[in-house]
Amino acid sequence: MSSNDSTPLNSPRKIFGKTATLDNNAMLEYEMNRNLDVKYREKAEKELGETGGELTYTKIRQLRQQLNIYNENHQRALGCRRDDSFLLRFLRAKKFDVEKAFKMMQKYYKMKEEYPEIFKVSPPSEMKFMLEMQIQTMLPKKDEHGRQIYLFRVEKCDPYKIPVDYVFRSNVLALEDAVRSPETQIGGLVVLLDMAGLGFAHARYLSPHLAKKTVEVVQEAFPLRFKAFHVLHEPFYFDAILAVLKPFLKDKIRRRIHLHGNSLSSLHKYISKDLLPVEYGGNLGPFDNTEWRQTILDNEQYFIDLETYNHLSESCYQLGASNGGDGDAESIDSLQFGDTETEDSEFDEDDRRVLSPKRNARSIQNIEEIFLKNGYDGMAPSVTAADLEKEAEELK
Repeated sequence: MSSNDSTPLNSPRKIFGKTATLDNNAMLEYEMNRNLDVKYREKAEKELGETGGELTYTKIRQLRQQLNIYNENHQRALGCRRDDSFLLRFLRAKKFDVEKAFKMMQKYYKMKEEYPEIFKVSPPSEMKFMLEMQIQTMLPKKDEHGRQIYLFRVEKCDPYKIPVDYVFRSNVLALEDAVRSPETQIGGLVVLLDMAGLGFAHARYLSPHLAKKTVEVVQEAFPLRFKAFHVLHEPFYFDAILAVLKPFLKDKIRRRIHLHGNSLSSLHKYISKDLLPVEYGGNLGPFDNTEWRQTILDNEQYFIDLETYNHLSESCYQLGASNGGDGDAESIDSLQFGDTETEDSEFDEDDRRVLSPKRNARSIQNIEEIFLKNGYDGMAPSVTAADLEKEAEELK
């Protein structure tokens, strides 16, 4: 891809005809891809195999054909957006392997159909009260590798005010907003989880069911490249919490998890001070998600439209020409998670392991066990085991 080439996308108007009703968001993303900075075009070519020219568009056309074949041969249609920019999200996530990109699309919609309580794309106005609690944000600057950084603070997440599904859905909302950017699709995402303030009441957020769904989103169902997970202020029993996740994690994802304890200097080896708020030893101002939050609130209609697209429906209006097919596309009902490996294979020798090699925490079926068995020392003297057990029952 030469520095003067742009990704060879067709305008949605060209694809769907002069009389079609077009999604304004499809046009916006089309323009963002056309105007992509040369740095990201070169990165896409080097890391993703996005060479530009006819080869790239051939892959887009093949993926759209897969979708058309599937929808012709299955009663429930698979989503509605067929424009080049939307399909490009999944191709970039799978390094332009059409079969893997199509499987990811199927799983993306399957998750939203089967678990709407946590994967529903909520209108931002419904989530405003939570966004205003300053729990999470996308940091304003990307790192030296062009990666977006998502910061989530457990301490600000009040388990007595925020339902479990809202925590999950707020993160899905953040991801859906981030993936609109071609730069983030190419550069990827870094997650910074600050676990300061984690208490027994947060156990409701850490059930094995939700943990497994989180892993499935990261590894298989969401079209973003998750490049690193940095955990700060994790409790001493965090190995036990990760033991719940370990059976579901692929080795590549394990290598990308970095545990920093209370050491900001350890964090700064991976994330520059210039990118971090002052609370994290950074050179930016205090943590403030106002600008990020307002951007999401201003795009209310986009997220409403996206939720409409996300329904698997017999009557879903099909954009694009039919290409015919032999009906061999795999049914979404038969899909199994765990068979689609993400494509990034970079390995950092100094990556910390998920579990300390000296501590092999046994598998725990109930997260509350972790707090009951390990949390007493961190509790106030007035909190007894009976109190904890009573609270555990209330959280169920």
